[in-house]
Amino acid sequence: MNRRAEILLQLERHLSADPEALQDRLGVGAKTITNDVHELNSVLGKVAQVRLDQGRYRLWVIDRDRYAQLRAELVDDSASFNDPGTRCGHIIARLARATGPVLVDDLAREMSVGRSTVLNDLGTLRERGAAYGLAIVGRPNQGLEWHGDELSKRLYILDHHYSAVYSGYPIDEPLLGLVDRIAAEYQISILAAQEITRWYTVMLDRMLTGHPLSTLPDDYEAVRRDSAYAFGAQLAAQVSEALQLPVGDNEAVFMTLPVIGMHTPHDQRRLKRFPTSAEIRPLLEEILAEIAAQMGIEIPASTMLTNFAHHLTFMINRLRFGIHIGDGPTTDLRSAYPVAYQMATITAQVIDRELRLEVADDEKQLLTGYFQVFIEEHRTLTTPAYRVAVVTHGGGVSARLVQLELAKVMADTTQYTLLSLDEAAEDVLDHFDLVITTTTQPLRTSAPMLRLAEVFDRDELLRHINRLRFDRGVQVMLGAGTRSLLAGLLTGERFMVLDPALDYEDQLEVMLDRLVASGQLPAEFGARIRERQERATMLITPEVAFPHATLPDGADRIVLAIGVVPRANGEEGLRLVVLLGVPDKNDYDDTLLVDIYDEVIRLAANRAGLDRISRFTSYEQFFFYMTNNPAHLKES
Repeated sequence: MNRRAEILLQLERHLSADPEALQDRLGVGAKTITNDVHELNSVLGKVAQVRLDQGRYRLWVIDRDRYAQLRAELVDDSASFNDPGTRCGHIIARLARATGPVLVDDLAREMSVGRSTVLNDLGTLRERGAAYGLAIVGRPNQGLEWHGDELSKRLYILDHHYSAVYSGYPIDEPLLGLVDRIAAEYQISILAAQEITRWYTVMLDRMLTGHPLSTLPDDYEAVRRDSAYAFGAQLAAQVSEALQLPVGDNEAVFMTLPVIGMHTPHDQRRLKRFPTSAEIRPLLEEILAEIAAQMGIEIPASTMLTNFAHHLTFMINRLRFGIHIGDGPTTDLRSAYPVAYQMATITAQVIDRELRLEVADDEKQLLTGYFQVFIEEHRTLTTPAYRVAVVTHGGGVSARLVQLELAKVMADTTQYTLLSLDEAAEDVLDHFDLVITTTTQPLRTSAPMLRLAEVFDRDELLRHINRLRFDRGVQVMLGAGTRSLLAGLLTGERFMVLDPALDYEDQLEVMLDRLVASGQLPAEFGARIRERQERATMLITPEVAFPHATLPDGADRIVLAIGVVPRANGEEGLRLVVLLGVPDKNDYDDTLLVDIYDEVIRLAANRAGLDRISRFTSYEQFFFYMTNNPAHLKES
């Protein structure tokens, strides 16, 4: 796209533009921008002008109809046919509007490219269109035509080539106003209304150029029964009145699709306009039950869960009716939130099993975002302000230094109280969640207590804290970026090197037998693990297994064991077994399991790290690797 067209589009999108921002975006100097604006104004003439107003460029449109035509010419001329995407868009635009066969030589001449380039582009378009049931048929010398049903053509254009086909498409202001007015009446957000306008533009153009939506698949009959159909019907009726032309009922269905497939509204007022469908509640219950069965993590009821039910409604509509929406997450949520992504994957499996609908990757990303919000919301609700007493021999400076070191590990919301020895009475200390002392003097308190040197190592502190968290069930608020929980939970007697000749089930039995024999696990725990494995696989990947289950009644601490399977680099097969027993849910917080799960999944994605771990022969090797290599840990 040339700079004049880019400047024009920037002014349309953002209403005004800072000259320096334009320079940065276009990679040119101030004088070049000034010259480009001057040339742009020469082209626009009396139709529109770009003026510098209070230090910002603004676009003033005088003749809107003529401006739409000029804009289309500017933007179309700016398209670089060196880009395959631009060429494919041009070809589809020509085929969609053609009243007869289109010659390959004409396409090549229009884009100033070779005939072979056009033929290659046609191959790309044929492959992409096949997923929609569309075909480009005919011979290059005799002309090409675009075959397929009208709905598929519209959806294909919306998904892939809307900007090429409809950039600068002129729509009278009264017709555009219909969408805004009805969208406001139905309390539809501005962003959703913009998406609806794209569909509206396609509908108007196709209908007015002799391509009405004459037929629809039987599945789309369900759209007429949706409460949102009133929106599409009202819009179709008002378009018919404005144009004094009949608008078919199928067009009303088409205009309902972007409404029932839009991004979920955030506020309750808008959600009430679009209630969840009857199939959603049992589906949601099945999803939550499957997550609990496979992962051992229970998602509690919350307002967010109600919003999620609405999200499922809109998402299933998108899957069922072939609706794709942009503006999804721009980052890879799979690697950022592995536990939430695992929940999203299970959700996709349930939807595929129950509804025979395949969940696309972009929809999985959205699901991941919801589940991560669940996790963090639950973490916030179940973690009250945490109070730590710091007791030292010396004065305030000594205690303050200890606090500064603690702050590198503890959660940001932790509240610290600095106490001297004479202030550390039992009735005072008992009111704290944790007592840290650097003195050798005995202290009396019912609160959990850690005794440290005045100068201590961060990893040493984390190890002590993890012992409190998991061996004694003490809740300690740790911040993000803390060192490995797996290393902190492990002891030398629970680290094992397993026989690579055994299969996974036998390796697991070896681990269970050793832990039961040493008194670290009750005998009945093995039955619980086997019961869970019958319901869901415990293999995170072919290289990592994570068997975990609830310990029998009376257990008061988490038990974790690591089994390493020696493998050569590049050799296929299991490398690591992480065996975990957790107390009953009444005795510990699910967020602890989430944190452990997070580290296991991140570790499973680190093949180089797993190759190295599979060669370890001691607990000490595992501990130092896990605490000093951050690839498998959350980012701070």
